Amino acid sequence: MCLAFSSAIWQMEVVMGLIGGVQGAAWIPATRLIAVWFDDTSYATMFSVLGCGSTLAGMLLPLFKNRYWRTVELNSGVVMLVFALICKRWIITEDGLRKESKQTKEQGVKTIVQSSVVWHIALVYFFSMEMRTICEAWVPLYLSEKKVSADGFQFLYELGGLTGTMISGLMLDRLAGKFGVDTSRRILGVMFSTVMMFVAIGVFKYEQYTSPLGFLTGFFVNGSINVWCLIGSQSGTKSIAGTVSAFISFIASMGSIFAGSPLAHLIHAFSFNIFTVLFISQIVFVLSISSLRIPLRMESEASEDAGETKKER
Repeated sequence: MCLAFSSAIWQMEVVMGLIGGVQGAAWIPATRLIAVWFDDTSYATMFSVLGCGSTLAGMLLPLFKNRYWRTVELNSGVVMLVFALICKRWIITEDGLRKESKQTKEQGVKTIVQSSVVWHIALVYFFSMEMRTICEAWVPLYLSEKKVSADGFQFLYELGGLTGTMISGLMLDRLAGKFGVDTSRRILGVMFSTVMMFVAIGVFKYEQYTSPLGFLTGFFVNGSINVWCLIGSQSGTKSIAGTVSAFISFIASMGSIFAGSPLAHLIHAFSFNIFTVLFISQIVFVLSISSLRIPLRMESEASEDAGETKKER
C-alpha cells in the first residue's frame, strides 16, 4: 500500500514537473511575440492581457472543485490544444510581418550574469514571486489555524489579482506618456512591491478582515508580478532579450522556493510573527536598491558605461 502510494506521488511530481517546464518555456516566446506585435505605447496593456490567463483560471477553479480532477484536466488540456492549433497559422503569419534586426555584437551568459540591470530586476521580482506563494499556501493555513474560512480570501485574492494585472498594465501605458517608459515602470514597480508587503502584514495581523485584505493583496501581488515580469521581458538587448528574460524569471522563481521549506523552518521557529519582520526587511531592501537608480534596460547600462569612458578620456 505504501509502495503504491509513493509511486503515485512520484508519478504526480514528474507530471507536474513536465507541465511546469513546458509552461515556463512557453512564457518567454509568448512575451517576445507581444513585444514584436506592439510598441511601448500599448505593450504594457497587451502584456497584462496575456498575464490574466492564470488568474482567470484560478477564479474558475472553484466551479469545478466537485468534479473529478482527471476529467477536468483532460478536457481543459484538449480544449487548449485545439485552440493552439487554430491559432498556429495566424501567429506564424503575424510574426513574419515584422523582423527584429540582429545586433552585430553577440553577448553571452557572462554579460547577463555581470549586469547590475538584470540582478536589480530579478531580486525585486523575487519578492513578488515569494509573496504569491505565501498568499496561496501559507495564508490559508494561517486562517485555518485561526478558525477562519479561507474561501472568501481566496476568491477575492484571485479577483483582485485579475484587476491588479489589468490596472497595472493600463497605468503603465498612461503614465509612460507623462513620465517616460522606464520612469513610470520604476515608480509603479516599487509602489506595487512595497504596498503588497504592507497589506500582507495586515493579513497576518487582522484575520477578521481577510476578505477585503484578500482583494488588496491579490491586486498588488499580481500587479507587482505583472510590472516586474514586463520589465524583465524588455530589459535585455534585442539579441539576448529572451535569454535575459529567462534568467530573470529563473532567479525570481527562487522566491517561490524560499517560500516553501526554508520559510516553513522559520515559521516553526518563530511562528507566523516572522512575516512582519520578513516583510519590513524586504520593504527596506526594495526601497534601498531602487534609490540607486539602476537602469531598467541593459542598453541604458551600456550607454552610461560608454559615456563614462568618454568623460575619462
